[in-house]
Amino acid sequence: MKLFVVGIGPGKIEYMSNYAIDVLKKVDYIVGYTKYIDRIKKYFNEKNFIHTGMRKEVERVKHAVGKVNEGYNVAIVSSGDSGVYGMASLAISLCENVEIVPGITAANSAAALLGAPLTLDFAVISMSDILVEWEKIVMRATYFAKSGVTTVIYNPISKIRKHQLKKVFEIFKKERNEFYIGIVKNAFLPNQRSYYIKSTSNIDWINDIDMMSIVFFCDENTIEKNNKIYVPRGYKQ
Repeated sequence: MKLFVVGIGPGKIEYMSNYAIDVLKKVDYIVGYTKYIDRIKKYFNEKNFIHTGMRKEVERVKHAVGKVNEGYNVAIVSSGDSGVYGMASLAISLCENVEIVPGITAANSAAALLGAPLTLDFAVISMSDILVEWEKIVMRATYFAKSGVTTVIYNPISKIRKHQLKKVFEIFKKERNEFYIGIVKNAFLPNQRSYYIKSTSNIDWINDIDMMSIVFFCDENTIEKNNKIYVPRGYKQ
């Protein structure tokens, strides 16, 4: 028996790979965070579901491993890709027979709505200091700001964590000239919104950010055209 860790992308079935859909159809149990289960349940409503709340990741994987040990094939679902701030590493650490099924990452989904801000080198960083010390986040953000590349910010703000995004924005403003800020909320879900502004804009944009947002501090060479932003690759035209 096997444990599959499946990236479901934004959550709509049309953005899942055919293989991910096949796996979810064939397994005996689907395990996941309650919100992610709610997104996909209608597509696989004949399945047995096990869901837990936020910060119950270890409990979730242990439930799944327990079912594998009982002789069932089980899938754990992660939004986006399970290997990007997802459940893949935890599953590998707790189960011997694991297959990782890739999904569209939140960074890629959000980037598509803005245009092409990830054409060249880019960095990804989470503002959550639950598993990574805040001092390390600041250090890494400073390196990324100095590098000039597009930096994608996951988990920018939560109910109990308000100041980190503003602090990191101040670091980027110090280290860079004017740059574009891309903001995407609820990518490919109901209430989707995407827009971009200049870093010189009023900082009130931070009040629009929540945990369903992905924020881009864009490459210094980013260009705006036809209501999109993109980083030129450098092709001769």
